[in-house]
Amino acid sequence: MVRSRPNPPRSAGPTNSDVCFVTATSGGFVPGTLVALATFAKHHRDFGGDLVVVHDGLCGTQREQLALACPGIRFEPVSTALRCRLDALASACPALAGRLGQFYSLEAFRLRGYRKVLFYDSDVLFQGSVADLFSSPAALLCCPDGVALRGGCRDAATFAPTPAGAGPGVLAQPFGAGFMLIDAALVEGGCYAELLALVSPETWRGSATHHTDQFILNRGLAGRQTLVSSRYDFALPQAEAIRAREGIDAAAARVLHFSGAIKPWMPDAMLRWTHGDPDAKPRSAFRLWYDTYVASLTAAHLRTAGGRFAERA
Repeated sequence: MVRSRPNPPRSAGPTNSDVCFVTATSGGFVPGTLVALATFAKHHRDFGGDLVVVHDGLCGTQREQLALACPGIRFEPVSTALRCRLDALASACPALAGRLGQFYSLEAFRLRGYRKVLFYDSDVLFQGSVADLFSSPAALLCCPDGVALRGGCRDAATFAPTPAGAGPGVLAQPFGAGFMLIDAALVEGGCYAELLALVSPETWRGSATHHTDQFILNRGLAGRQTLVSSRYDFALPQAEAIRAREGIDAAAARVLHFSGAIKPWMPDAMLRWTHGDPDAKPRSAFRLWYDTYVASLTAAHLRTAGGRFAERA
């Protein structure tokens, strides 16, 4: 079990640890976040680093639920600077207004005082340890996105897929935003300010991309990324492309990523599938997520009940 520490005040700095695990969430993603935190703790019992949840308005009950699943986490509110940028972006680009929470991954780049900051989206499930990554000297570790898995690149201005090839205006080795291991050199070097500057309507001018933080991160960090195996971020919608390029399947992945619009904890999506919507079909790994969710809730309940029994005794 990850070593438990008392929760410091909101926006408190790091403890004496030199590594940090961070995820970002909102009210509708609490079940996913619970599974992400609980399975990270299960497979990193000797982690000892800080555990941070970036959020924008979780209520007390939701925080309590997450803290029970993974004791010792710190809740870090989204910065005022990013909120202001997102408000302006939503006003100018209404199509992005419903997806502003996806930009919260940028907050991982302002967590100072750590040697390494490990970020994962909150819709992941850990099947094994990723601790071996912490010894890497790379500035940024991440996994290839769907375009890169198929051998392509992206246009820097529009983020549209392009044929492979180096040159001005081409983003080579595009990566997904669901997993990043960030070195202190990027954080201390002012990378956060660079990324914030790209959260602007100008970035999307002339682009029809539906991507959010991934567009920002690929533009702002171009050339500084090092791609690693998709076993560290196995995006289930890209399972066939990963199998074709890397020869691995979901069972061999350290981390399963339930990316896409359909999440296991969204019963309305499951209902659409039962009524004939093929795009809402649950993936085979959903059953594993359900089993893990129940186990995580049970473990949290037993910890709470055990504490109450001990107090009564």
